[in-house]
Amino acid sequence: MAAVEAAAAAPPVRVEVVDDATLAGINGKYLGANMLVGLRIDIVSSVHAPGQTQAHAAGSLLVRRTGAGYDVAVDTRAHAEPGAGAPSPTGIATGGEALQVAGIGQVTQIAGNGNAMSNLTTIRFVSNVGTASGFNGAAASAAAGGGVSAQIAFGNGGVRLDLNAPGALLGQHIDTHALHGAGGVMQIGQLTGNGIVAHNQLHLQIATELMPSLWQHQLGVQQALSGLQGLSR
Repeated sequence: MAAVEAAAAAPPVRVEVVDDATLAGINGKYLGANMLVGLRIDIVSSVHAPGQTQAHAAGSLLVRRTGAGYDVAVDTRAHAEPGAGAPSPTGIATGGEALQVAGIGQVTQIAGNGNAMSNLTTIRFVSNVGTASGFNGAAASAAAGGGVSAQIAFGNGGVRLDLNAPGALLGQHIDTHALHGAGGVMQIGQLTGNGIVAHNQLHLQIATELMPSLWQHQLGVQQALSGLQGLSR
């Protein structure tokens, strides 16, 4: 009976219902919280069409926490090779290139025969994102010739990869500013010819580790001091 009385005397739990916008603005730390210590993006697209027409672009971005800062390494490569004797595309595929998404979007539009198209995105949480072995340090690369082009560029808070060949348009875009800052990943393939094989692949690796208790204490003090700025003078 005593236990029942003690429970009844406990203060009630207070709950306040808030909307998503309010939740998005809340920040704080908790015991066992993880912190971001590394990030790696590997992105590649390729297209092969009749007549030996081909285009290829690939890039990697590696960010690793080191002491008080971050090491950043980048690698980009592009190749375009026009073929001979390929028939002109007759199909039409439009609209997908204008889409914007928050999160991950994949679009495939095919207007032809004997085509194969794939979009693949993988996200993994790892303990180590590896090293920048073999990175060429180029933040952008491009190649073009005979109506075939390939280009990739890291910058402005994201990455943009585009391939263009007769009867094929491929793209992979990461935009952290899309849709009012929500951020998005878009993979698109539009094939309007015949006998085209194409693919988009994006691999994202995120490395985290437990935040030291001292860091949590320091962040708590900083946030408390920031809250004092709202007091009237």
